[in-house]
Amino acid sequence: MLARLLFIALLLLGSYFLLSAWSSGKGPVHQVLKQSAEQALQQQLCQIPVLWRIGELDPAFALTAEQAEQAAYDAAAQWNTALGMELFRYNSRNGFPINFRYDERQQRMLQQALLQRNIQRYDSNIERRAETLAQQSERLQQQHREFEQQNQQFAADIASFQQQAAAKSQNVTALQQQQRQLQQREQQLRQQAEQLNAQQAQLQRQYQYLNDTLTDRNALLQDQPPPNTAEVGLMAITNGKRSMTIFAYSTLPALQLTIAHEFGHAMGLGHTNNSTALMHYSLNPQQKGLIAEDVNALKQQCGF
Repeated sequence: MLARLLFIALLLLGSYFLLSAWSSGKGPVHQVLKQSAEQALQQQLCQIPVLWRIGELDPAFALTAEQAEQAAYDAAAQWNTALGMELFRYNSRNGFPINFRYDERQQRMLQQALLQRNIQRYDSNIERRAETLAQQSERLQQQHREFEQQNQQFAADIASFQQQAAAKSQNVTALQQQQRQLQQREQQLRQQAEQLNAQQAQLQRQYQYLNDTLTDRNALLQDQPPPNTAEVGLMAITNGKRSMTIFAYSTLPALQLTIAHEFGHAMGLGHTNNSTALMHYSLNPQQKGLIAEDVNALKQQCGF
């Protein structure tokens, strides 16, 4: 009886250790399976060429099918040229769709683009007028300096004339002629002074107009809505199948950058914090196209 109880105890203890080992190993096994699935998906994404096509094009966009297709062609060409291989290829039947869906993001984008153009016009006008006024101001200051020199010389000549008249060192006719010349010079100086004052007043009015223009420009900035930080493009990958959606764009070059960015996601690339990189998480004016960081990231990820 005792031996039988001992046998049952040993059997229960062995079962406990077996269950404990299976339970503790369940997490790592699951993680290995997850990593294996991710590697399989990445290998599938890196198979080239990736086929694409233009899908739905919302008529609310001021965009033709030809323009959309050309933007996608140019975006694909950036990657194909940078890697020296055909990563992306147009295929009207089997390509993954690039859809254009109009929503409030496009409206905000257009408002911001219009506001930005108006601000640029203000800035261009302000810069041009400020440069012109600076040149006019410099010329006016030079005229003031010349006028002051003439005025000082006239005062010295008046003093010399008065001394000669008091001493009667010249005859009356000569003194009278010199006096008339001085009077003419005085009249000319007065006219110059009036002209300079008028020019000064005109320059002040122009500066005031420039300040008013600058105030109007700054008022536009105060009314500016917050930047559109929402996604303007989205690459969805479900069960290895891709689909791209474009929600907004400001210009055709910006649209090309957005599609090229989403093409990077189509190959499995994530975002970067480098604002000049195409794969930066937010479209910004510093982005001009692919940089070495984008290319090296794809080479490393896919082994190209």
